Amino acid sequence: MPQTMVLQAARGTGLERFAQALTGWLLCQQRTDAPCGQCGGCRQWQAGNHPDALRILPEGAAQEITVDQVRVVTELLSLSRHHRGYRVVQLFPAERLNRNAANALLKTLEEPGEGTVFLLLSEQPRNLLPTVRSRAQVITVPRPSEAQAREWLVAQGISDGENRLAMYPGQPIRALEDEDQETAPFDTALQQLEAAPSELTQVARRVAATREDATRFLDWLATQAWNDAASHLPAGPSIGTTCAVETYQLTLQARGALRANTPPQLAVESLLVSWLALRAQSRKGAGRESHVGN
Repeated sequence: MPQTMVLQAARGTGLERFAQALTGWLLCQQRTDAPCGQCGGCRQWQAGNHPDALRILPEGAAQEITVDQVRVVTELLSLSRHHRGYRVVQLFPAERLNRNAANALLKTLEEPGEGTVFLLLSEQPRNLLPTVRSRAQVITVPRPSEAQAREWLVAQGISDGENRLAMYPGQPIRALEDEDQETAPFDTALQQLEAAPSELTQVARRVAATREDATRFLDWLATQAWNDAASHLPAGPSIGTTCAVETYQLTLQARGALRANTPPQLAVESLLVSWLALRAQSRKGAGRESHVGN
């Protein structure tokens, strides 16, 4: 068992759930293939008060893991373990370690001490400090296949799994958790943009106020484009199909820009400029097709 691991995975693929399951197994005192659920370690873990389980999350306005948090961890690690199982320290997301906190933690990551395991969870591994990564064994949790994701959603009672996965490709956890998210404001924002293109900056600011908002908007728009393209296919090639496919491709590019740390408003503004041009192209094409039909 490596004592320091970076567990990296795409968002929505179950990284936290995997880490929780692994932590539960490490804290079990029976050391079998799965947590026994009966020992003192398992009972305390299930109750959420295991003294040998530490979870460090970002704090403050900057949402960073700070040097003060790291100092608390190193002080706790100097004490004896309460049980015979491992002691587990989770940091999530590990890329939120600021530089001072990372420097304070490096020695501990190199030599965690007997029976201590660090799990550094990252959904944006490219932002993880190289000094931290070099002191850990990196394990990539793979995306599930489309068939696996669809089957899992069905098992959770989701009947429209295929549509959900079009909105969250390869991310069944997000497809499940975002079931009740309100998306009507996105549709309203695009209608406003079409009516008044000069308000593009204001619209982008509204739908991309945070990186999370921008991601949800892009996921929603990708689903609309996917369904639009699918609805046009039975009638054969058309300008509508082409515009829908190109819109979907634009959302993929904007997602990539977000992952590369482009400011969310800028990523969405760039998308909306192209989206307006596509909408204008689609209207002109529809007019020509109607004229030819007549």
